[in-house]
Amino acid sequence: MRGFDGLSSSNYSRTRPLYPAEFYYWLFQQVNASSVVWDCACGTGQASVDLAAYFDQIEASDISESQINAATPHRRVTYQVSPAEMTHYPDQHFDLVCVAHALHWFDLDAFWKELKRVLKPGGLFVCWGYNRLLIGEAEDHAISQHVMPLLAPYWPQQSRLLWNEYRDIIFPLDLIDVPEFELVCHWSVAQVKDFIFSWSGAQEFIVQHGEDALLTSLEPLEKAWRTSNQKQDVNLPFFVKAGRFN
Repeated sequence: MRGFDGLSSSNYSRTRPLYPAEFYYWLFQQVNASSVVWDCACGTGQASVDLAAYFDQIEASDISESQINAATPHRRVTYQVSPAEMTHYPDQHFDLVCVAHALHWFDLDAFWKELKRVLKPGGLFVCWGYNRLLIGEAEDHAISQHVMPLLAPYWPQQSRLLWNEYRDIIFPLDLIDVPEFELVCHWSVAQVKDFIFSWSGAQEFIVQHGEDALLTSLEPLEKAWRTSNQKQDVNLPFFVKAGRFN
């Protein structure tokens, strides 16, 4: 998973939300359970293992060797280190290709060619992600006023594709209608802070300036948290793009 920076693979995995079960069930309805599935840019296998609950064979790849080494084992998942744009998978091998919260890091021209090579005729491509977090009026204000301005100069250009829900990407497929899904986590303020630390912009800021200023910027969030020692719902607006080659 490109964009993985200073966090260890285990910490990165720990801070990331789980994707909605309803979304995986929708995927299951689009192709057969016996389908061969590629989880591209799989990271530590978060989506790979969830997909294995529905499909018989998951091939999972990531460009990061450390991510693959830390990936969660599963009898239906085969992991390998590989860039998204050039793999050793056979031609017309996959019924379903998934990219979870990573498409914005790819060399898209090269990836579309590889996708067309490995996807079976009529096969489905699906990518998804989330682009902000919504907690409550006071908490959201603390983040927007104190954290985001600090990190603004440190976001990679690719993140802007994610923020706009991939609307700026030209997909060379016939896109299909996808239902709306909710991604809601029940997190403590400490978990939200860990999640913010995992952002690419935060990691780049830490590389250049250390953690102290970022920790200070998070103090208003701690003060705004409605229930200081308790968890509350955190909404991460979730979007999906799916399509087939014509």
